[in-house]
Amino acid sequence: MTIGEGVQAMLAANRASSPLEQVRALERRRIEATRANDVDALEPALHDGLVYINSVGRIYDKGAYLRAIRTHALTYEVDFDVAETDCRVFDDLIILAGVMLGHSRLEGEQQVFRFRCISIWRKDGDAWRMVAWQSSSSSKAED
Repeated sequence: MTIGEGVQAMLAANRASSPLEQVRALERRRIEATRANDVDALEPALHDGLVYINSVGRIYDKGAYLRAIRTHALTYEVDFDVAETDCRVFDDLIILAGVMLGHSRLEGEQQVFRFRCISIWRKDGDAWRMVAWQSSSSSKAED
């Protein structure tokens, strides 16, 4: 099964587990797709109203973020990961806080990170989709 098929399967199997478990599984798939620069796998996991703020403060909407991944203006290395440190669950919203670890390239420049980050997932019809992401390089993560 490809990463894209895996994301589609996760979106279709939403009713099999708790909302938090569903979002955690989708977040793992999103991280795998990001490592692989797989835009086709990322697209269904992202809300159309996505706001993505990277660690240097650049803001992307869904289209711009996917274009940056597709053109390799933004790439993440195989060591990219997110370690969850906290979460909040609301009716149709789940917030995951964590520490982003690894390496990336932003327009060819190497980035090394161990930064705090937050992702916000929203119930969109029958599926959970990531509506916001922010990572912060202003303070190093202690965890």
